[in-house]
Amino acid sequence: MRNLIKLFSALLVISFAFSCEKNSDDPNPDIDNGSKDNVSTVDVFNPILGTVSGTSTLTRTDTGITVNYKSTGLNPGYAYTLWWVIWNSPGECLTPNGCGDPEDVDFFNPATEVDLLYATGLVVGNNGEGNFLAHLNAGDDSESENELMELPVVGGLHIGNVFNAEVHLVLRSHGPVIADMVVEQIGGYIGGCTDPFAFLPFSEIPDEVGECGDIEFAVHPPVK
Repeated sequence: MRNLIKLFSALLVISFAFSCEKNSDDPNPDIDNGSKDNVSTVDVFNPILGTVSGTSTLTRTDTGITVNYKSTGLNPGYAYTLWWVIWNSPGECLTPNGCGDPEDVDFFNPATEVDLLYATGLVVGNNGEGNFLAHLNAGDDSESENELMELPVVGGLHIGNVFNAEVHLVLRSHGPVIADMVVEQIGGYIGGCTDPFAFLPFSEIPDEVGECGDIEFAVHPPVK
């Protein structure tokens, strides 16, 4: 499991660095700091294909976060789940406010207080587009998968920390729909997976029944 998360972290670092370089004049060009709510829009990356495949818009309020994650080029009739990766203390990462290091130190450093939580899931239609909407209340860790990932329990997105957290979104494919397992496929990390960890994260796009793998992600830095 540690090797899987190591590769996951490394790819996040590479792509996050790319996104910051692309917007070097303004690291958060689409963040609106003029209202009580804070809205940021960033690119969605598919590191397997090396492409930008959509956008992720995150709205933060005092009580929680809401995401609208839009992706294109997905497989029609396939099941997908979207996942929150919440870094409650991004300043404790090896690269402050740029979490996810190639040696997986950030994930297994309790000081970063990272939590992985289910956001939502759906079956993609004929147009190959996914429009994912999800909300996470601060303090709610009922959808956490930290135990599965062998990470400490940290309590989700901490109350009072909504604007300081670094928020990653990860899109996971669960392969072609299985008629009697649709609810499981769109409702959990291992739903419908013959071997949930057969593919290293961001290494291959599942195309057979029972194959699962993480294929895309987006990174929302803390509000500055």
